[in-house]
Amino acid sequence: MKNTFVGTHLDFIGFSASVACAIHCAFLPFLISALPFFSLGFLENPWIEYSIILLSLFLALFALSHGFSRHHKKKLPIIIVSLGFLIIAYGLLWGPEELELIITPTGAVLVGIAHYINWLYIRKSKIEFPDCNHPNL
Repeated sequence: MKNTFVGTHLDFIGFSASVACAIHCAFLPFLISALPFFSLGFLENPWIEYSIILLSLFLALFALSHGFSRHHKKKLPIIIVSLGFLIIAYGLLWGPEELELIITPTGAVLVGIAHYINWLYIRKSKIEFPDCNHPNL
């Protein structure tokens, strides 16, 4: 049984994506002026960002639902990830533009925290129920 969080399981991938999202949200406004210089102006399209967020939502729900249904039955990670994505949506769609640099990374950090808590619950359940063997955990 692995005792570290680093690995190829779904929660580590989701946590890493959340951290990358938070960094992206914090630094993109500074880099956006350089995008045309590198012929990357198409990344300014909001639909690309919405697509990445939607893909992240599906990954998070898949990873957390596996932990919930097969390991721990605790709703806290699902509640936190839902709150995180609601905060991201608020920051992108309805929040004050001057606060988007704070609101959106906060949501991404909550998504990462949800993956970490899910991993902790899975780890605890594997200690209590060692017969649970899944290749991604």
